[in-house]
Amino acid sequence: MGSRYKYGVLGAGAVGASLIGRLPSKARELGPVSAVSYRVASRIANTLRAGYPVRTADELGDVQGVLLHSPPDYIETLLGLLEGADIDWKGKALVFCDCFASPAVIERLRAKGASTAVARQLGIPGRLVVEGNDGAGLRAARRIARELRMKAVEISPDSTDSFDAAVTLGSAAISPLIDRAAALLRRAGIGDPEAARIASSLFEQTAREYAHSGKQSWAWYVRKPTEARIEAQIASVGPELGPVLRQLLVFGFATFRKKAQATTPGPLASLVE
Repeated sequence: MGSRYKYGVLGAGAVGASLIGRLPSKARELGPVSAVSYRVASRIANTLRAGYPVRTADELGDVQGVLLHSPPDYIETLLGLLEGADIDWKGKALVFCDCFASPAVIERLRAKGASTAVARQLGIPGRLVVEGNDGAGLRAARRIARELRMKAVEISPDSTDSFDAAVTLGSAAISPLIDRAAALLRRAGIGDPEAARIASSLFEQTAREYAHSGKQSWAWYVRKPTEARIEAQIASVGPELGPVLRQLLVFGFATFRKKAQATTPGPLASLVE
């Protein structure tokens, strides 16, 4: 006879701060809670204020699906518990919540019949990244999004690395550029915190314009740049930032397939057509 609970939990780390801990229905839908030890499982259940600790992962087999959260250092350990458990995975959902699961990890559970999916917060309010093949796992991930009243941003199966690269490019990779822009504004005589606000606003405005007009929002999509002014700007930022700025400009011309039609020859005069 099956459990009256919909999901079980397998966890390590800050499970309560993950999507699992935010579920409004957790008190009535979360049942067995498993971990590397009964003591850890008890702590997780107490933190969640839902579910009940169990001594082995075998007891996760009584529910329709398993919600898993783990820091990177423990994911292989938890996976080992699942693989060694006496669970009939056929048609059972396994949702990785707010944690990274490599394609190899996911494939190992799929080979046992599990219907896997990933649900994780994007860092943008109101949006939840969902990845998975059609089946119980993907349906469970979508349900989590609905329950949390978040928009599910579904990405293609096995596209995690590409998606994460986009996130990195739009976040961590660009933060140093914002910081350098603020430093140049301070060098121009603008004090803090105004320099930081202006730098942030410039990047925000560029992003808004791109969202509205795409590549046509690029500053030189129609009008040509003045090479002498660009060269003066590159020279002014110093030997460390200068090559970076030049490479970014060259990359911009290559990306948008425009040519700088400068009136005089120079490094920017014959960019990618």
